[in-house]
Order: sequence, then C-alpha cells, then structure tokens
Amino acid sequence: MSKIILRKKKSKSNNVSDDPKYTAMASLTTEKVTQTASKTLSKTNSVNKKEPTKRNFKSIDIPLKVISEVPTESKETSNLREDNQKLTKESEQPKDNNNCIKDGESLSNILNPESPTQEDIVKKEYDTITPKSSSNNKSLKLPKAKIKGDKISKEPKTNGPSVNNKAVPQDDISLSIFQDLEREPWFHGILSRDDIKNLLTTSGSFLVRTDINNAKEKKLMLSCKWNSKRIHFVFEIKGREVMLFDQRSISVSCLINKVVNEKIPLHPEYKVILQKPILQQPWEINKNNINFIKKIGQGTFGDIWKGTMKTATDQGYNTPIAIKIPKIKNLDKFISIITEALLEVKFMRLFEHENIVKFYGSSFSSEPFMIVMELSNYGCLQRYVRRKKKKLENKDLLKFAIDAALGVDYIHSKCGIHRDVAARNCLVFSENKVKISDFGQAIILKNGEKEFKLYSKDSLLPLRWLSPETLAHSIFSYKTDVYSFGILLWELFNACKEPFATLTVAEIVTGVKSGLKPKSLPTVPMEIIDIIENKCLHSDPTKRPSMNELTKILTDIYSRTIQPLSESK
Repeated sequence: MSKIILRKKKSKSNNVSDDPKYTAMASLTTEKVTQTASKTLSKTNSVNKKEPTKRNFKSIDIPLKVISEVPTESKETSNLREDNQKLTKESEQPKDNNNCIKDGESLSNILNPESPTQEDIVKKEYDTITPKSSSNNKSLKLPKAKIKGDKISKEPKTNGPSVNNKAVPQDDISLSIFQDLEREPWFHGILSRDDIKNLLTTSGSFLVRTDINNAKEKKLMLSCKWNSKRIHFVFEIKGREVMLFDQRSISVSCLINKVVNEKIPLHPEYKVILQKPILQQPWEINKNNINFIKKIGQGTFGDIWKGTMKTATDQGYNTPIAIKIPKIKNLDKFISIITEALLEVKFMRLFEHENIVKFYGSSFSSEPFMIVMELSNYGCLQRYVRRKKKKLENKDLLKFAIDAALGVDYIHSKCGIHRDVAARNCLVFSENKVKISDFGQAIILKNGEKEFKLYSKDSLLPLRWLSPETLAHSIFSYKTDVYSFGILLWELFNACKEPFATLTVAEIVTGVKSGLKPKSLPTVPMEIIDIIENKCLHSDPTKRPSMNELTKILTDIYSRTIQPLSESK
C-alpha cells in the first residue's frame, strides 16, 4: 500500500541563503518506510485527500485567462447579453495605487486575487475579445533578454543569467515587436489579474500587456476599461503586420497611436475609445537600467545576482542591488513559477519596514524575469554567524534576534504569514542590523481567518523548521511562524548549525510531532533555552507567545544585558 512520506528535494545549492533542504509535502511513493513513520504520517495522508478549495496557494496570485476563438453568438448568448445590460455598473471611483499599505489597513483587501467566479462571468465585469481568425494566428514568442558584458541586450550572452531556451522560443518577428514595445511607457509585460483591475479604474484607460497560457503560447493583449467593464483585446500578428480587428499597422506602437489620436472606436459591439494610457508603475523596472556584475548564489527557487542600478536621481549605475532570477526548469512549471514570483513581488511592494528587505522593483516583460532589491552588505545571517561565531557575543545574537522578531511581527500585523522564518532568510546589512527577506512562501490571511491550510501536494517546505501542527495537519498560522522563529533563535545561539542534523526525515517528522526539540549547546544561556523550548517550541500553539510578546521579552533581556535600547540608538 502506498504511503505518504516527506521526500527530500535534491539540490546542489550555493545560495546566499544556503541549501534550505526543502521537502515536498505528501509526495506519493511506494517506497517503504519504518512502521513508526508510517503511522505518524497517516493523518497527513487523510488530510491531503481532501478536495482543494479556492484558497489553494498555487492559484492565489495570477489565474491567467485561457484565450480561445470566439464562437458565433447563439440565441442564449444574445439573451444573456441583453440581461447583463440591466445589471448595476461597476463603480468608477479611482483607487489609491500607493505601493505600501497604510497603517491599520488590512492586506486581505489588497492581496487576494482569485480565479473568476460564476458571479463574475454572469455580471460580465470583463470580456476577452479574440479575433475570429485566431486559429490561424501565430502565437507571439516572448524574447530572451540576454546579458552582454554589463548591459542588457537581445544578443547571445557572454556572461549573465541563463535562460531556458526550450521554455522561451523566439524569432525575428517577435524580437522586433518587443524591441518596439519595451520603449513604450504603456507596455507592462506580464501582469497579475489583481494589478490589471487596480490599474484600469476609469473608463477609457488602457494598457498593453503579455498574456500567457503556457510557456509556448503567449499573446499580446490590449486591456482597457470602458464604462463598467474591463475588456481584453488580443492583437493579431500576421506576417509582419499587427492587427486589431479592422485596424492594422507595422507595429503595435503605430497602431495604438493611430487608434488614440484618431479616436477610432474598437469593436463593433463595444465601440471602445482609448483615452488614457496607464503608464508603467514605479515597481516596473527597465532592464536597460540594470547592470549585472556576478552571481552570488543559487538555490531551490532561483539564482541571486549582484549588480547595480541606474535610478532617476543619478547619472550612472550607482545603486547596489541584489537581483533574484526565478528558476524555470521546464515547461510544465512555467505558469506556477511565474505565479509565485508575481506573488512574491506583490508582498515586497506592500511591505515597508526597517527590518524588511527593501524592494526596488521587478521586470516581467521578457526573460530573464527579475526581482530587484537592496543588496546586503554581509550576506545571509546563517553564513554571517558561521563565519563570525568566535567573535559574536550574546548581546550581538540577541540584537539579531530582536531585529528578526520585529520584522516577523510587522508581517503579522499586516495579516501575513511568512512560512519560512529561518536564519538563511535573514540578511545582515550592518554589524547590528538584520532584515527579513525571501517572501516566496508567504501568504495572506483573509479577514477573520486565523490559519491557512495547504492542500497542494507538491509545495516544497522547510522540514526542520515546521511546527507539529504543520506536519500533522498542513496548517499554517501566526503561531507556526513563532515556532519557526524558535528554531531561528536556536540557530543563532548554536553557531547556526542545522537543526536535527543527525536525524532522517522520518525521524524528524515522528519526533517533532511527539514533542522533540533540538538540543542546545552548553554555552547557551538558560534564559534563551527557556524561550526556545518552553515558549516558541511549545507543542500547543495556543501556549506560544505572539511575535509582539517575543519582541518585548527579548528586548527586556537585551536591556538587562547591555543597556536600554533607547540609549543605544
């Protein structure tokens, strides 16, 4: 009989955050495990057989629309259209597009895009219009932006991020189209559905973007709002001509300029007049402003590059940056990887705190897709502690812990759960400044929710940092972050050794669910051991303190060890 086990993800990692040894939850296999391990995982087996709901983390960010040929309108469709005209129109109230959340504002009102519901379809709040000749329409091929020396180019690379050639085919037509488009301020590349909705707020507003169904099928879309609906038109590429119904030109730019300047109505039914172009947002970075220097790490989910960036306030490439390039290993994972990368960008755009790594922007117009953030002076906390372990005193370790706790507490205050709190995901920016990074696993709780249940069987999770309730029931909450923080605290005071280093996967699962805790070195202060074992790693999540309470506890210890924090500032 097949058993559900936790299978290690093989990885040759040289990441700035080291190999995190993520494991796939509930991977089905016929591999035999010990009788004890089989019994302890039986509950996980039953949990994972439940049907997934719309809260599936895999689809939380960008449910990409499948474009198909529009059939001849039937009588039922015609009647439905007449009924829909009677529905209430969507409010035209413009939205606040600030990058950061205001204090007290719930993230769940901003970040929870879901797949279109039946109610959405009935209300017809958006339509996708595909040319009837789309069956003969050649799919647009997204070009690969290569690195040549210290510049971005479309030429074969000499050094820089590599691109999966199979995942992103190209030809001369696609290349010329995108070279033309990337100069236009209204071209946005790949956008999430949530961003499209937030950007198109007034009637007549429009933008051009890339829509992806899979790695091989990509289409150029004109998205606009007209009256109460958001409408998506598909550009048709024929030979070297770009067409939009009966309008055609040698380029998308010329076609858009013609339609806007001459106020030509688009589509016989909708008669859309394009009036207001939606320009690129502050977080959308032009690749020509990025200079790659060298790769500084690679891991399970992406590569990290060191580079510099040209900004509006300087004349040269003077801003040091870290560039994360999501890994696209094969065609099957293309959509999910882009989805998760866009979700990570969404988090970084919304969070702003002195203990959260600063986000500069991202680029999803062509490969390599990239996320740009501030460059850490000293790298990840895990490696920093390992290098400096003989020089670091308890006061230094306490300061690192307080900074990390403040960062996680801020995330919790915005309804977020990090889900991957660990020393490898903290960055050191000065000898006494630590910031939380890597939001690839993070999720947002909706209003009123206290926990999140993972239904995906393929999600890779950091086994050695997972709480008993996560291992038993695939549950995540604020208190599971507290548990992971307890392991981080253990790392700091134990020279950042790997927790449960001598145990197998099955032994860790069985042990942690039975109350097993990592053993501390004799040099660790008893007060710290008490916080780790009796507070953070308590088997009952209701008995664990909140991150805010932990911050106060650690700050009190720090003040008694050195001096009041107010005097040290």
